[in-house]
Amino acid sequence: MKDNQDISSRKLIDRLVPDPHWGAMQGLLATTFDLRPEFLETDFLPSVFGLGAWDDQSWATRIALEKRLFELDAAVILAEARRYRGRPRSLRLDVRPAVSPRGSVLHAKVTLLLFERAVRLIVGSANLTKQGYRENREVIAVLTATQKSKKEAALITQGLTGMESALSSWLTPEARQLIRRSIATVQPWLTGNPDPDTAFVWSNGQTRLWREFVGRWPVGEPVKRISIISPFWSQDASLTLATFLTELKKVGPLASEAEVRLLTDAFKNPNGELIPVLPAAYATQDWQALGVKATAQPVNPEVHPEELGGMEGFTATRALHAKVVLVEGTRTGLAYLGSGNFTGHGWGFIPGADNANTEAGVILRRSLQSSDFDHVLPDLVGQPILLSHANIHSLQAPEMGPADEPWPEFIRQVLLAPVTADENKLELRIETAADGAGFLWSACLLSNDGVPGETLVPLEQTQDATKTSFTVSLSDLVLTRLLTEQEIQICWPDCPAGRPFPLNVEASARASLPISPGKQTIEEIHLISYYQGRIAWEQLFPDPEAGGPSGDQTAITPAPASGVDKSRIQSYQIREFVEALAGLNQDLRSATQSEPAMRLALLGPVSPFALAQTIIDAVEAGRRTPTAAGFQLVEILACLQSARSHSVPERLADVWRQHLQQVQGKISRLLEKLIADHSALFTSNRSFGRYRKAVFNGETTLPS
Repeated sequence: MKDNQDISSRKLIDRLVPDPHWGAMQGLLATTFDLRPEFLETDFLPSVFGLGAWDDQSWATRIALEKRLFELDAAVILAEARRYRGRPRSLRLDVRPAVSPRGSVLHAKVTLLLFERAVRLIVGSANLTKQGYRENREVIAVLTATQKSKKEAALITQGLTGMESALSSWLTPEARQLIRRSIATVQPWLTGNPDPDTAFVWSNGQTRLWREFVGRWPVGEPVKRISIISPFWSQDASLTLATFLTELKKVGPLASEAEVRLLTDAFKNPNGELIPVLPAAYATQDWQALGVKATAQPVNPEVHPEELGGMEGFTATRALHAKVVLVEGTRTGLAYLGSGNFTGHGWGFIPGADNANTEAGVILRRSLQSSDFDHVLPDLVGQPILLSHANIHSLQAPEMGPADEPWPEFIRQVLLAPVTADENKLELRIETAADGAGFLWSACLLSNDGVPGETLVPLEQTQDATKTSFTVSLSDLVLTRLLTEQEIQICWPDCPAGRPFPLNVEASARASLPISPGKQTIEEIHLISYYQGRIAWEQLFPDPEAGGPSGDQTAITPAPASGVDKSRIQSYQIREFVEALAGLNQDLRSATQSEPAMRLALLGPVSPFALAQTIIDAVEAGRRTPTAAGFQLVEILACLQSARSHSVPERLADVWRQHLQQVQGKISRLLEKLIADHSALFTSNRSFGRYRKAVFNGETTLPS
């Protein structure tokens, strides 16, 4: 946090970019108090995927992000329910509003990223917002473990173990499995015993942050100075800081001139001076009776000149949002950095199981000679203000923020899921709390141009207070609206006008979601061009709003090198097909690191199966002879048989074989039907039969 740090290390968003040697990302789980969907889509996700420069106005970049999300085993965002402000556009992101008991909130800011060869855990004070990662003054720890860098493996394991426990009531099955897979990935990298002087801590319920911290102070060592950085403070100083000092003195005595420094956000008064933002109660508290000298001082809000890149006249400032506590003794320093504000709920000073937030952070205990604390405290501005009655007017009282809007805490999830009797159809499922709502409520589509949305669950269906699950059959029109709007409106007595609630899609149904709206069938020539490496994957999904009146725009097709269009000459088509087989094989080889990636590469809109279907379409349209199409299908099947020998992670070997067998079966059936429909031609053409047997090692079909 110091302004003399290396500039690149202080840009939080840049620290998210992965090392290419880690391989593809396989899962993402993030918790946040505040979520801004536009930041997540245009800044955070492109950074963690390592997609480079990002232009959200470009359709291709949006499709690139959708493909990366499709390939993840899990992509889950847990956000504090009462702060919900909308969900990201991709339904491949599972967005779960976390409902906490009254008196507490989900306030932890932790991100887990699992790669093929790395596990990364990010913890700190930054919400998933532009302010958090680009504008505020925050504190963050980025922990990474790999085969070659094992130092942080034990700390990551500790954080993940606590994560599953602290978030248990909100975790989806995919999120829970991701945590366990990450722990299993890190296990081989653990060396020796965990460092007792470094801890990843979670707090909520009966686990209080102040106990986790105070319990790590060396027994008997005097405390000389305490520095607390917090943007938000409890109004009752005796509840928080006085309690903290009382508990700390039970472990180590206060030195004769012990000092407490409260480092706060800055406010510019009418005289142009920057003064601390702090409740008046901290000036009226009798600190002398507690044995300390207490002062307040604002953190420097100015943006460092090096960050401005030479811009002149730039006057923006950084709001303080970091949360740090540093206790210094005669030999030892103990520091906390994380999500917890120094409030009764944040540090758990208020008695009662439901009065502690869910928080997370890292605690470091080091010798004061260590350099680990060099960048923990930020640059300050102005002079320290002694906290006393005489200086009460030298403080700026915090402004009260707007109250959160009502939230339907009785709703647990809103889900699109396959119909039990027909997995190709989707239905809407709404689940409520285990004890039901206890009052009448309704659900409807969002209002459109001032017209109330169509009712999905009417009031009369919610009269049974014991009913906790509601299923809604969907017409094509309503399903299209749900996939487009991605929220429904919940109305209940506390909020008759209703609040939008995010829609999610069951994991088993996400594979069937379209990559982009509009036409999904891709022409053979475009698939061939992709497998030849002549166009990018994203170009196969044109913007439906950029085409003609129907929104049906064809993909970009590279011009032939000779300048002559040979695309309708069959011999040229077959030659182009043969040249694409190496690319098809490489595409399959690249898809072996996650089950969703396998499914997408083998059965998705850009896959051997999709290519086989376009070949059959060409026969039916008279653009391809049945014999030429038969040759192509046999070659695709041969590629799939060869793909059985690709290197696949052990945990996915059976899944890879199952998916290969599935797509081989589908294409084999296309081939058999082609032969049956043109039996006279194939019977008279013995060369095709000999060729087919040669490819399949003397058989007429591929072995299963």
